[in-house]
Amino acid sequence: MSDISDLLDVGLAHHKAGRLQEADQSYRQALNQEPGSAEANHLTGLLAFQMENLSEAATCFERAVAAEPDNVKYLGNLGAVWLVSERAEDALGVLERAMELDPESVDVLNNLAAAHRDLGRFDDAIGIAERAVTLRPDDAELQTNYAVALLSADNPDTALAAAQKATTLAPGSPEAQNALGSAYLALRRRDDAIKAFQAAVEVGPNYADAARNLAFSYQEAKRLDLAAEVYSKATVKWPEDAAAHAGLARTQRMMGRPTDAIASYRTAVALSPSNRRYHSNLLFCLLGSEDQTGQTLLAEHRAWQDNHAAKLEPITPRAAITSGSDKRLKIGYVSADFRNHPVGKIAHPVIAAHDSNSVEIFCYSGATKTDALTGKIQSACDRWRPINNMMDEAVASLIAEDGIDILVDLSGHSAGNRLAVFARKPAPVQASWMGYLSTTGLDAIDYYIGDDVHTPAEFEEHFSESVFRLDRSLTCFDPPADAPTVGPLPAATSGAITFGCFGNPGKITDFCLSVWADLLKSVDGSRLILRYQGYEDSEVRASFKKRFSEAGIEPERVTLEGSADFHSVLETYNRVDIALDTYPYSGTMTTMEALWMGVPVITLAGDRTLSRQAAGQLHAAGYSEFVANSTESFLGIATSLVGDIDRLSSYRSEMRDRLKGSSLCDSEGLAKALEVAYREMWSRTNENSS
Repeated sequence: MSDISDLLDVGLAHHKAGRLQEADQSYRQALNQEPGSAEANHLTGLLAFQMENLSEAATCFERAVAAEPDNVKYLGNLGAVWLVSERAEDALGVLERAMELDPESVDVLNNLAAAHRDLGRFDDAIGIAERAVTLRPDDAELQTNYAVALLSADNPDTALAAAQKATTLAPGSPEAQNALGSAYLALRRRDDAIKAFQAAVEVGPNYADAARNLAFSYQEAKRLDLAAEVYSKATVKWPEDAAAHAGLARTQRMMGRPTDAIASYRTAVALSPSNRRYHSNLLFCLLGSEDQTGQTLLAEHRAWQDNHAAKLEPITPRAAITSGSDKRLKIGYVSADFRNHPVGKIAHPVIAAHDSNSVEIFCYSGATKTDALTGKIQSACDRWRPINNMMDEAVASLIAEDGIDILVDLSGHSAGNRLAVFARKPAPVQASWMGYLSTTGLDAIDYYIGDDVHTPAEFEEHFSESVFRLDRSLTCFDPPADAPTVGPLPAATSGAITFGCFGNPGKITDFCLSVWADLLKSVDGSRLILRYQGYEDSEVRASFKKRFSEAGIEPERVTLEGSADFHSVLETYNRVDIALDTYPYSGTMTTMEALWMGVPVITLAGDRTLSRQAAGQLHAAGYSEFVANSTESFLGIATSLVGDIDRLSSYRSEMRDRLKGSSLCDSEGLAKALEVAYREMWSRTNENSS
């Protein structure tokens, strides 16, 4: 058989019948006879695409397009394979050309919308997806992708309508059910989301996205045992799925299983070494590991620099410093936590107290959730820049265009961080402050802002940044106006001491728990109240009860209470005599809130910055006597307090007033100290550039 058209017809018949090997043989025979044949290359590319050989598929489609550059079908399929190959920018070009040739090709429009979405151009994605569903309104796939585009742009209400239509048109489509669940989840309708994801898993048992989303919805609903079960099954079924391992890690940390979480994150990073978020999550989890030291943490963070930041080109060359050191400095704060979050609570009073004659404040907010505190921060700053739906390069360009002098990171490697923006060096001076109590590891971040307690001189070797120590605490506390009244000392009436900790269960390491257990053993009749989201989960409660039992503490002496509104959490301190800090991951907001409720906090100051958060706040509040430097002194401080009920009662009655007058509540003082620091950083940069 010598006619190429006959070979292609035979190959196509085999292809349609599912005889892929035979189809491949026929297509390649045709290519051997006519290597430049557009259709032979196209059909060979389609088969390679189907067999997930993306490189060969792209090569074949490129040859087909070279032979027939105005063929919409060839252009569309080349765009599709580039899209799957994570080459969205390349895909965009050929798909736009295909759309020019055929503006009503819904397949082209569908992929073009996806390319815009992958590039963070959400408005364009929505507009194009909307055109596609207008042309073919009864297409479930198009409605599904329209919903996905809307969700990317934080438009869950319209997305829900599109996803509902998609599931009506195709109730057996796992993709449609998955989009419906995602819309419900975005609207905080967790029970409806769970039902939709369950339906997606039922009709699409091999659809990994749906299984992961079902697990995540359980996680959001604080049903951690079910989340862990679904994630674990997913990692067995799809062992190469990095996202499943990362989801399992997050659940394990929430359940108070940090060692397991670290192992799962390491697997996710190994499977997807280019994923910056998984690597950051691993680093964040490592902070609380009792096996780490300041030096090992530095090495772990430098690996993030080498694997991710080093590959990113600066958005512009480092700006020349031409203005004097007395200019009004443009300060940019970058955070995903400008909301009811410890970072937002600390940042707001400082931003509000900044001297507008000295500094101009820009806030770059990546917050996905906003609340009343978000509005207060927005009102307090000079320029508010929402960046949640912007790609890193676009954010870096915006910062450069704004002419920011000093860019300050408030996230480090925590959730929603924009370290890839900082890696592009959009500002002449860049610093890290209070949102992440460890090094970032980035070459592009010049300074780490600390203080004498959090970052003593001997800790400087733990940082890739130059440590700039303030002459006061690096944090402050803005007392909540609606806090409950401080109640009487519980032990004065009950005759027994109640300890408490309202920190994240993931911070309670085996060492930390063993120290607490020793304390409970030494204080007859004492009890411990643990409160945080996650403790409402029966498996989490059972796990902690078992850990305490193995440490020699009767389970009934430990009370575990789940999440509640803020006022109720503070009210719980009226049942606590002495608060215990976690180790090595020390508490920040929990420490300050306990003190405000008249409850002493005993902390063990460790050998790294993260282990000295509470120590720094206690020093600033005037209660350095609660800071221990060894487990023996930790137990000694606690038993000393236990043996002096009058002293505990005195602390309780005076603590709130003492706190008000301390430097911990002096946000204006902190704002001034930061301005002095910024001015010095700017001056140093001037000197270095001259």
